[in-house]
Amino acid sequence: MIKFSVSRLEKEPVEVDRDEPAELLELEPTAGYTAVAPVRCRLTARLISGGVLVSGTVSTKIAGECTSCLDPVVREVATEPLELFFELEPGQEECDVTEDIRAEMLLALPMNLRCSEECRGLCPRCGANRNRERCSCPPEGTDSGPWSALDDLKL
Repeated sequence: MIKFSVSRLEKEPVEVDRDEPAELLELEPTAGYTAVAPVRCRLTARLISGGVLVSGTVSTKIAGECTSCLDPVVREVATEPLELFFELEPGQEECDVTEDIRAEMLLALPMNLRCSEECRGLCPRCGANRNRERCSCPPEGTDSGPWSALDDLKL
């Protein structure tokens, strides 16, 4: 839980530099990857105009399979520098920013985990990993399958 005491913020800005458990992200098993390191929070909170301004970064490491070549991948993921404002209710003693930090971290996660931007993936015919070997399949578009004669048909 990432919380800030309002009474402490009234005196001075509060800096947080700590690790939260990876379970903070609540990643679904169907996500295609898992968090393999704690969620690193480097945040500063300050009281301004009736609210709390939280700025900083959040990061973690994720692991899974490349969606193109199926090789194992471990990658660090970090948010862009955050600037979040939380309005305070009268008499509020704590400002809990956990859910907003979680949401920002989830937005930073990739839709598809890839080993590199240049990943060539698997051959759709023989399944060879094109990053490691060259397969002997003919180039795409030169298929001489049972329906290839229809390609030359003029209607």
